[in-house]
Amino acid sequence: MSVVDLIDERDQRKIHTREFILWPQKWTAYNLPDLFDWEIHPFQPNQIKNIPSEPGIYSFVIQPGIASHAHCSYLMYIGRTERTLRVRFGEYLRDRNNPKSRPKILELLNRYEDYLHFCCVTIEEKKRIMEIESTLINAFQPPCNDRFPAVTGDVQEGFQ
Repeated sequence: MSVVDLIDERDQRKIHTREFILWPQKWTAYNLPDLFDWEIHPFQPNQIKNIPSEPGIYSFVIQPGIASHAHCSYLMYIGRTERTLRVRFGEYLRDRNNPKSRPKILELLNRYEDYLHFCCVTIEEKKRIMEIESTLINAFQPPCNDRFPAVTGDVQEGFQ
């Protein structure tokens, strides 16, 4: 391997480096009694018909698909929608080509498009959607989320 190849490899590694916060105290503090039945769909235009037409919570995960390891996923983002999950899915498909999209989301949608999956769960009670999203963000601390619940956000900002 040449020096140029090594430098390119180093630069590529930097591009794909993400900081994950693995905070067991937040995991054990998760206190919602709900057991959710998450659906997972490849983030591809041909999947839009399979996305629920109800409001709910969604997340983006990256699944490398190496050695058929079903449980190897990287949770990157958690969101909510009071519209339908299908409408929100379609908005993200359009955002892939919109340079005015949020930078972290734009990068996620484009850099990992062959490995990106949309996980979702419908929530019947619209008033609970925000609570559930906030609780999940607090527990998982996904790297592409910018807004965190107040206490967690204050701690994170203090260390940046």
